[in-house]
Amino acid sequence: MKKLLLVFAMFLFGAGAILAQRTVSGTVTDENGEPLIGASVLVKETTTGTVTDIDGQFTVDVPEGATTLVVSYTGYSTEEVALGASNVIDITLKEGVTLETAVVTALGIQRDEKAIGYAVQQVNGDDISSANTVSVLDALSGKAAGVQITQASGAAGAASRIVLRGQTSFNGNNEALMVIDGVRIDNSENHSERSLGGVAVSNRAMDINPDEIESVTVLKGAAATALYGVDGARGVIVITTKKGKKGTGVSVDYSTDYTISEVSLLPRFQNKYVQGVSGTWLGPETGWPLSWGPLADTLFWDGSDYDYDKNGRIVGASDPSAQTPFTPYDPAHDFFQRGTMWSHNLALSGGGDNATYRFSFGRTDQSGIVPKNEFERTNLGLSSTADFFDNRLHATTSINYINSGGRRIQQGSNISGLGLGLYRTPISFDNGNGLDDPEDDPSSYYLPNGRQRNYRGGGGYDNPYWVVANNPFRDEVNRIIGTMRLAYDFSPWATLSTTIGTDFYSDVRKQVYEIFSRSYPTGTIIDDEWNYRQVDAYLNLSGGGDLGEDFSLGYNLGGNLFQYNEKNLYTQGDGLNFPGFTELANTTSITTINTIDRQKTLSIFGSVDLGFRNFLYLTLTGRNDWISTLIVPTKDFNASDIGVFYPSASLSFVFSELMEGADWLSFGKLRLSYAQVGGGAPGSFLTSNIFIAPQSSGFIYSLNDGWTNGIFFPFNGVAGFTLNPLKGSESLVPSTTTDYEVGLDLRFLNGRVGIDATYYTRESKDQILTIPIDNATGFQRAVLNSGKLSTVGQEVVLSLTPVQTPNFSWNLQANFSHWNTYVDELAEGVTNQYLDGFTGTGVYNLAPEDPDNKDTRYEYGQLFGNPFQRVNTDNGTFDPNMPFNPTGTLIIDDSGSPDPYAADYNPNYGYPMADPIARVIGNPNPDWLLGINNTLTYKNLSLSFLFDIKQGGDMWNGTEGAITYFGTAEGTQDRDPLNADGLPDYENATHVFEGVLASNGAANTIAVPLDENWYTGNGGGFGSVSEHFIQDASFYRLRLLSLSYRFNNDWLANTPLRDLQLSFTGRNLLLWTPYNGIDPETSLAGSSTNGQGMDYFQMPGTKSYAIGLNVKF
Repeated sequence: MKKLLLVFAMFLFGAGAILAQRTVSGTVTDENGEPLIGASVLVKETTTGTVTDIDGQFTVDVPEGATTLVVSYTGYSTEEVALGASNVIDITLKEGVTLETAVVTALGIQRDEKAIGYAVQQVNGDDISSANTVSVLDALSGKAAGVQITQASGAAGAASRIVLRGQTSFNGNNEALMVIDGVRIDNSENHSERSLGGVAVSNRAMDINPDEIESVTVLKGAAATALYGVDGARGVIVITTKKGKKGTGVSVDYSTDYTISEVSLLPRFQNKYVQGVSGTWLGPETGWPLSWGPLADTLFWDGSDYDYDKNGRIVGASDPSAQTPFTPYDPAHDFFQRGTMWSHNLALSGGGDNATYRFSFGRTDQSGIVPKNEFERTNLGLSSTADFFDNRLHATTSINYINSGGRRIQQGSNISGLGLGLYRTPISFDNGNGLDDPEDDPSSYYLPNGRQRNYRGGGGYDNPYWVVANNPFRDEVNRIIGTMRLAYDFSPWATLSTTIGTDFYSDVRKQVYEIFSRSYPTGTIIDDEWNYRQVDAYLNLSGGGDLGEDFSLGYNLGGNLFQYNEKNLYTQGDGLNFPGFTELANTTSITTINTIDRQKTLSIFGSVDLGFRNFLYLTLTGRNDWISTLIVPTKDFNASDIGVFYPSASLSFVFSELMEGADWLSFGKLRLSYAQVGGGAPGSFLTSNIFIAPQSSGFIYSLNDGWTNGIFFPFNGVAGFTLNPLKGSESLVPSTTTDYEVGLDLRFLNGRVGIDATYYTRESKDQILTIPIDNATGFQRAVLNSGKLSTVGQEVVLSLTPVQTPNFSWNLQANFSHWNTYVDELAEGVTNQYLDGFTGTGVYNLAPEDPDNKDTRYEYGQLFGNPFQRVNTDNGTFDPNMPFNPTGTLIIDDSGSPDPYAADYNPNYGYPMADPIARVIGNPNPDWLLGINNTLTYKNLSLSFLFDIKQGGDMWNGTEGAITYFGTAEGTQDRDPLNADGLPDYENATHVFEGVLASNGAANTIAVPLDENWYTGNGGGFGSVSEHFIQDASFYRLRLLSLSYRFNNDWLANTPLRDLQLSFTGRNLLLWTPYNGIDPETSLAGSSTNGQGMDYFQMPGTKSYAIGLNVKF
């Protein structure tokens, strides 16, 4: 009966819809009367539509109340046609309007695409929101050429790094400048801790709600960003947010997405050998860290009452207490969980003839793949526009409030980090102690005596469940981003406008280390508060129009005030009096550090756009910045001393306008540009020598002689200060980037085939470097302008519409990027510059071996460490004074004897020899990037899939190196046993390293054991060699798979709904990579430093599945 009622109701619903609509037909032609095949005919404000057939004809059912048809065709104008009484309408489209598509450029200026003389790429808001990511930066992966996105980790709320066309700075910020609705916003990550440890926090791009984005414009070259002056070298991401629309009435939009995520890749572990040494079992009580014990299948549990395992103690088969055969644990796979994310977005918008409004609310709750790892974000937005005085005065306002934060987890080079203890845990120890909810049950990580329960008897590293339960890092950001713009049109030739943008936020963080945590055994509490205030204000006079029949002119003149003030208050309390009480009042000693960074820039700028007969366009810009951080306090003020000028010129030649009758060419444009921009203002207080509170290691203030503990400040309540060991420079200036770009834009078959190719070169000089100097000067280091970077790159964007029929279409876009950024010079006498890393392996910039030979240059940010010795001479030997040959044959040590009892015993006999000199061992920069985005649409069903490819680029797999040493890596599973005396077993050895003997250059035939001694020596990650843990980080991934269905208006006609769409989205579902670790897209250093290409116990990446609902009322 219920089914009959349902069918009857659906019949009535459908019948009502049919009665409430009418059928409109017609023909779409061009200006010559030729039919346009496949033109889109859409009923405005609905999803109802069709495309024209081979004769240009169409028929469409128009719902009741609809008043307008929207007709569009690639390469032609889009027309909105009012519906009258007639049901037959013929429409003529004018050719060429898509060539005049408005693009948002620098300072929020809208320009016709065909008039732009530099590369620019736009991603629409639907492509951003459909990516189903919490971060707008992650949503850009693969969708624009020249864009490289790197994730800090797979943790909930972790930052992502965005770099456009490579690096332009040695020490400074290389991430793209972020601009929203014409004004700059901050995108800092704010690290008080060293980047290689601590937690993966958010950068401030994470505060942006992807569902509120109308479009993202990527400005890559210097000509595109020249109007940003001193901040233009990094490239710019211009975000335009959604606004209300005039004449639309009230519209309510609601969307929700539920996402499940899981680990994509983990390091590979062995599952045969347990904790111990030399084949002997050593349990947790011994504190032994390594897994070089006996085979797991030779062991049993005895079933006794045992604090370290509910199954009892581990014993051998011959032990009388042996009861149950031992079954190995899987520490890493057992620990991670499925993450979830639920987002809700609600918007109320509308507008009349002279005003619009939009109110939006967004809420995201994300739980990570690690227990208790959480990220939350609430977005509230209100925007409005209004026109007054016969549409001469225009007012635009917007204000956005963001509350974000969560609970983060320790990672990286950090003995309280999650991965360090987890991945080193032997298969004989259960971190969760057999409990269903170990993160919430203290008996998984506490012993009965109150000390920590871990596989090293409470020492070594924190139990991962201890980390998530007892060492929380909580942060909360409260942020307000506001924009107000007033513009008055005196005439088409003169519009006066003013814009004020503000970005205020506080970021309050609390890190707790409970008593018995390995990093701080007596317990520590850290309160870390960041306060940021930014103002970006503009005054503009702009206008333009035609100068006779042949010429057009546009101009923009203005001034800009940009200033920010950032304060950080870091307070560390050590020594907890009572466990569980996480306030500073519970600590025995407190240390406080207060830092300030501030800058003010005053600017004037101008641009002139000259057009000739709609095919030739010349744009000239200039900006002069006066920068406060260039002021020298000890000198009389002179404005010219702190002023820097940045010019640009670009040319657009639309040659297709001169090729009448060339029907095969829809559009053709040649672009040329030149520009100079700045690499960022110098930091505060670098132009003079200042006094600071004396500081030794960590955050303890002291003066010492290097032999004693020294005098600590405050001393008896009296503060002390000393001269900063960094010597300032009165002549400091911002680095300058000079950019040349040429591009070709071709479109064929009425725009169904398009190719946009770009070639560019870039030189960044006068880098701001810190170099060591003689201590006799009274300083340890000095800051100066020196060094040069150069970049050469190519980009190709291919757009195709292979199929377009009335019911089916297929659109494809491929984005190819390739660039190389080289270090041309550092400072005089400086051969390398440290970026980030560890004692044995780090990331460095290296000066050319021969300054006069470009072939000896190194790319930016090379992996630096000790390799094995390899043949690098013509006579087949190794010479440490000769350049390193990374592909040379290994040199095998054949000196002495492998017999431990021999007088000439050599423990390295038969093994590759270590190179005593640190060298370049890897290059983390990719060879090329390629994103291939496909969208297939059949009626109301849409399928999109994005392949994202990174070819080349090395990663230091420090995680694998460490767990190889500890004996938990998969590579140690087929280890050779020691002999009966516990020594290397050369007699039964079978492995022969391919190489030549050091003594005579003959081919190596020495068989050696790959045993515990090898892996805890140079074969592991803590030996003197790191070359063998440099791995190819290329990847091929299915970045995005999205399937959506939009319901017909027939279904919605008798409901309050205007639109209803269901979607399924998968992200990172497939991943192919030669890398032997976690997802190689992650990077330990995150977005905060330029030292990329390191993997050392950061959180693994994720893949996800989401279902979504979009409803419009």
